[in-house]
Amino acid sequence: MLFFKRTLPLIITFCSGVIMILAFFSGPGLPTLKMLDKEAPEWIRITMIFAMVLGGISLLHINLTKISRRVDGWGYNVVLVVGFVLMATLGFFSGFEGSESRLTAGNQLWTYEEAVQKWHYVTVKSVNMEKAEVEDHTTGQKRQVEFIGSVTIIDDQGKEQTVQPNKLKGSGIAWLMAFQQMLFHGVFKAAQATMFSLLAFFVASASFRAFRIKSKEAALLMGAAFIVMLGNVPVGNLLTSLLDKIWLGFIDFPALKEWIMMYPSSAAQSAILIGAALGYISASLKIILGVERSYLGGGES
Repeated sequence: MLFFKRTLPLIITFCSGVIMILAFFSGPGLPTLKMLDKEAPEWIRITMIFAMVLGGISLLHINLTKISRRVDGWGYNVVLVVGFVLMATLGFFSGFEGSESRLTAGNQLWTYEEAVQKWHYVTVKSVNMEKAEVEDHTTGQKRQVEFIGSVTIIDDQGKEQTVQPNKLKGSGIAWLMAFQQMLFHGVFKAAQATMFSLLAFFVASASFRAFRIKSKEAALLMGAAFIVMLGNVPVGNLLTSLLDKIWLGFIDFPALKEWIMMYPSSAAQSAILIGAALGYISASLKIILGVERSYLGGGES
């Protein structure tokens, strides 16, 4: 049992890490390894799907346990479970496209306009068919297939336009998607905007404490932040114009802001990214070599 819980995962991790390193650095002389470098992202997507399912089950189990035990704040767990189940159900059923029989001339369907975030009732005028050549993997022969390339519709104002077939929905699917978007924009987006607006006050408070000039470095930080702030707001352009009238035109806040962002800030960000990349490589090697074993559970390393 210890072999399957500890040793086998370490062997799989080590082999996978070494193979992917060799695949990334392999040249055209090792086409099989090079193919793995291209196919691995597809495997990762499949693994992530199973991880998402496991995460959803774990989320429901933990929150339902808290609800059944009536722990402190269990009402928030109820809201979380209801929102999770509702949005997952709506997302699942709204993904159905329906049969292509609805894409016939004269049928009335719904389409969503991203610019105004509104559903429109449209009428199908014609279906535009296209042909493509595909290869049969079993026989190796190529054949022509015909499919729906686009659909010409007439909107509620009498205008014609061409859209992709997947943009047209039946009444049931359109209603589900509209309800899902209402919850997403009306609840999630609103709550997200509220959280970020509160975060802005915390950032302002932290900036006020950080910009207390107690050293040369703090003075440099304060000056750079002041120039960048003025370069991003209309007041900076106004001050630059006023300074230009009194022969101080060399003080250009927008230009100074661009110079700070392009050279000192970019250099500092590059150094931080290089340090983070080295740390990432170090952490990856520790996992591949079995030094870091916290992913096995129990917090062991």
